[in-house]
Amino acid sequence: MTAWLQVALAVVMFLTTAIAGFIPLKLLRFLNKTQGDNKKRGRWLSLLSCFSGGVFMGTCFLDIIPHINENYEDFKVLSGTNFEFPLPQFFTCVGFFLVYLIEEICIKLRRWNSACITVRCRFSLVMEETANYAVAESSEGSLLKSLTFAVAMSFHSILEGFALGVQNTTARIVTLFISLILHKGVEAFSVGLQISKGNSNKLKAVIATILIYAMMTPLGSGLGTLLQMSNISRLHKDGAVLILESLAAGTFIYVTFLEVLAHEKDNEHNSLKQLLAIFIGFAVIAALQFAFGDHGHDGGHEGGHVHTLPLGFTTTPFVPH
Repeated sequence: MTAWLQVALAVVMFLTTAIAGFIPLKLLRFLNKTQGDNKKRGRWLSLLSCFSGGVFMGTCFLDIIPHINENYEDFKVLSGTNFEFPLPQFFTCVGFFLVYLIEEICIKLRRWNSACITVRCRFSLVMEETANYAVAESSEGSLLKSLTFAVAMSFHSILEGFALGVQNTTARIVTLFISLILHKGVEAFSVGLQISKGNSNKLKAVIATILIYAMMTPLGSGLGTLLQMSNISRLHKDGAVLILESLAAGTFIYVTFLEVLAHEKDNEHNSLKQLLAIFIGFAVIAALQFAFGDHGHDGGHEGGHVHTLPLGFTTTPFVPH
């Protein structure tokens, strides 16, 4: 019963994420038709981009990082050891540097393959939508950076799907699903906005990228189910997921501050309205976390408090003899 429920909810998750990701396409077309003034259109695009930056910031600092810290403590309890080295923070920085490296490699490859590119430009997420957003980069580079961005966000989506795939009771599956689908709806809109802005003239590529992104959470759910059924020890499973979660946090930090917010801070639309848009995006995630942030926690059982591990497993505290 729970297996079929997980399959059905995974399909609903895919459809919801895809629809939310496609909304910015329609929104951008609406702005192009109704906002004839390039400056006004650029201002609206900047505010929307700031909103998405706030969403990414909230997701990182209110969702991913707190879960990583809690899961690390549970991992130490499970392993019976007390690591002094800040392992999650280390791998978060590794994730940051990894995405930075990928971006720089892509720039070098574009330069090597395109002799016409003579001036290096910032490899940002925001496209040349208006004269105020003009950047000296090729259309191929715009698509390439959007794909890099989608891969980074998909990484996190797969990890979210893991949590859904390992649940074994109807109540926990439904509770986690409600939390995920609300969060994914807001996140998918922000992801779709960043991808669509960079490639509004490449409709097929945009649709394909958003569909691939939408598939990642259901894929993670399936992988989580398979991982739970495998013979790998719980300690190794949770350790691997802890590292992956930390890497995903690093990608969020890079995308939020170096790709989205840094660009908006530098453009001519910089104002208190941008700050308000960032705060609104952050507040939406904060509200969702306040309402559904405890979906992965169970109460205590007789004999000790129960810890929820990265994959949804539970264990009682390690008591040394």
